[in-house]
Amino acid sequence: MFSQNGLGLDEVLLVPSASNVLPNEIDISTQVAENITLSIPVIGATRFATVANAIDFAKEGTLAILPVQLSTPENVAKIKQLDNHYLVGVSVEATDTVEELVQAGADVVQVLPTDKQDFLVKNISEIKSTFNSIPVWFGPVDDLEIAKQALVAGADTIIVGTVNGAPINAIVTTVMAFAEQAAEFNKNVILGSGIQYSGDVVKALAAGAVATMIDEKMITDVIADNIYQINGGLRSGMGYTGSGDVETLRQQAQFVQITSAGLTESHPHDIELIKDAPNYHHI
Repeated sequence: MFSQNGLGLDEVLLVPSASNVLPNEIDISTQVAENITLSIPVIGATRFATVANAIDFAKEGTLAILPVQLSTPENVAKIKQLDNHYLVGVSVEATDTVEELVQAGADVVQVLPTDKQDFLVKNISEIKSTFNSIPVWFGPVDDLEIAKQALVAGADTIIVGTVNGAPINAIVTTVMAFAEQAAEFNKNVILGSGIQYSGDVVKALAAGAVATMIDEKMITDVIADNIYQINGGLRSGMGYTGSGDVETLRQQAQFVQITSAGLTESHPHDIELIKDAPNYHHI
């Protein structure tokens, strides 16, 4: 890990390491809860998810978190009826609908932030005491103290992000700080926004996240095509660091700070593209 404060995704590169793993041998699955393993460590962000693309994410072995207005028992049941193994995530602001959502088949409940901390803690505590086996995620949050209160209340995972939609400053070091805190409770963090390239996913995982959320900045075409491209980028980046699986990447990867010129060098340059990638744009 890199100890200097205030570094973003565009300000670091991963340090290469001797590798004895081939890209097609790398395990890119990630465990986001005791009973939930995703085939790829990317999740459809709450503000981006629709029922249709939640189904597309589920088909790829991962999930999307439906926004509050779409987090209904009917929508959960609709996705589950297509395939009972499909993963479905919902988001809530209060506990009054959780029981119906869980009964309909929701696999993950994301509790959204509230201005009233006592109310937030009460929500998380109530859900965990009633549905102990359901993973409760909290966020987005960019305040370590609020995240700690959520963890103490029983949250299983913290989603790192800003409530007002502004960019997260110093993503790499922010994720490191939240991951370190969550580890004290034997819990996880997920990066909730800021991902633009498959290389950003690798960096977020290396900083300590178990997965990242993606939205229209990353998904610009058919979701299956985009997931395929992220899959290749992950395998390439993990092989570059000698990581045969996500957990090894999280535990052993190291960063080096780069300049803006180094950022340009790290992306494709001085070449003529004959076909644009579905989710890659020039910097």
